[in-house]
Amino acid sequence: MTSLGWRPHHEQIGQTGSRISPELYIPCGISGAIQHWAGCSSSKTILTINTDENAPMVTKATYVVIGDMAEVVPAINAEIRRRRG
Repeated sequence: MTSLGWRPHHEQIGQTGSRISPELYIPCGISGAIQHWAGCSSSKTILTINTDENAPMVTKATYVVIGDMAEVVPAINAEIRRRRG
């Protein structure tokens, strides 16, 4: 999303950007092109949210939610808030 100006370029994940290895990485609406995969493949668990069931990130993720991130992410946040009380 750095190309759209949503995040600064230095936060880009990928072959020419940062490499990350968190316990949990949740890419939302990211195709998972090989350049991006190079930057996140060492994440312990990947939960991807995407409408395209054939996107590379979907085929490589540990867990997948097929759906619109604009609907799925608010639902996940609401459930986390509910469980926290």
